[in-house]
Amino acid sequence: MQVKLPGAAAKSVSMLTLGVKDVQRSVAFYEAMGWEYSPDSDGACTYVLSSNIAIGLLPHDFLAREIGLPVEPIPRYNGLLLAINGASAEEVDAIFERAVAAGATVQQKPVWKDWDGKPGYSGFIMDLDGYVWEIAYAPALRIGADNRLMPTTKAGAAAGDDT
Repeated sequence: MQVKLPGAAAKSVSMLTLGVKDVQRSVAFYEAMGWEYSPDSDGACTYVLSSNIAIGLLPHDFLAREIGLPVEPIPRYNGLLLAINGASAEEVDAIFERAVAAGATVQQKPVWKDWDGKPGYSGFIMDLDGYVWEIAYAPALRIGADNRLMPTTKAGAAAGDDT
């Protein structure tokens, strides 16, 4: 028997959980980035919220044990890239500067790039625990008012866009 997956839940990421060295220091970093501390935080998990996703912050060693993995040092880079999309190059610069002021390490300052014939503006930072974040502006992407990526039709217009 095939189980039918629920609609929205099966097609969305509602939370990312990051193993961190110091939960309170990480909370301060994300608050400096403009994220909001969640009153739903408890002794088990601390949450910070953006407009469309929650990040759970757990002690790195605890999270490894919870998953059933050996406790190892946090890697410098593990193949995961997190991204924040700004509405303009100026907004990317502002977010980038805020992250660096909060303690992020600059990996690459924002610059204009050619993404397969489409312009893009992005830079990379590493947060306090070594997670790499891309701060980007991609004019060809359709980002909705809720900061979610909007699907496009094959013709390139956003779904539901009458223009």
